[in-house]
Amino acid sequence: MAARRKTRIKHLFEKKAKGERIVGMECHDTPSAAMAEALGADIVHCGSPGPMGLFGHKSMATVDYEEQLYMLQAVLRGAQSPLLICNMPNTTVGVSIEESVRNAARAVKLGADGVHIEPTFGMIPHVKAIIDVGIPVIGHFGVQSERAVMHSGYAPAGTTAAEAEEIVALVRQCIDVGVSVALFEHTSEELVKWCTGNLPIIIGSLGSGPHADFIYHISCDVAGNSAFRMPASREAFGNVWKNMEDAYGAYLPLRGTGPSRSRRIRTA
Repeated sequence: MAARRKTRIKHLFEKKAKGERIVGMECHDTPSAAMAEALGADIVHCGSPGPMGLFGHKSMATVDYEEQLYMLQAVLRGAQSPLLICNMPNTTVGVSIEESVRNAARAVKLGADGVHIEPTFGMIPHVKAIIDVGIPVIGHFGVQSERAVMHSGYAPAGTTAAEAEEIVALVRQCIDVGVSVALFEHTSEELVKWCTGNLPIIIGSLGSGPHADFIYHISCDVAGNSAFRMPASREAFGNVWKNMEDAYGAYLPLRGTGPSRSRRIRTA
């Protein structure tokens, strides 16, 4: 099989211009990243749901940046060709401009192509500083899970005209400082459709309908192997959790009584 070319941001714009669908996926481990590589994903993102689902965090608020970078290294061992993005959780961006740039640089030095940030209006100078040193930023709009407490949960965003206008205003400020890719999570389809047709950047949808330049999903949700309830607006394409349950159930003693009913599976 011929080696894939490395995906750059310019290639995303080329696909947008041709009307071709861009596919992005969030991966947290080497096997899922290797599958994304082999199956041709354009964007692979190492995000905070990884430490949540695999390390047991109950929210993104307790995810440590060291955990994020640890998972990034696993993803980088499995994928090379996609645009590789690392999330900057919690206060790794926003405390000071110097610290924001330094933290973004840590991800890039490990091998990431850029970073993912859930921006606010007050963080625009930080986003600009990161871009000014040559690090691409993907902006995350709509439901910002790292601010679930501030926003009183994970309710869909941008569902009213006022909310949509505020999100668009924030996106425009991010565009002004150099953001060229934006991901919309659990916003109205109408908002994403309008942004895709009217803003000069790449627009992605995570549970925000089909009218976007790229569709984005989380690998554990795609496989049906999430430790947490998947939002109703997203779809599972498998049931790995059930497969694991069946396998572990066949291996472990049932309710601690009698001998194990393990069934040894021979591998080549």
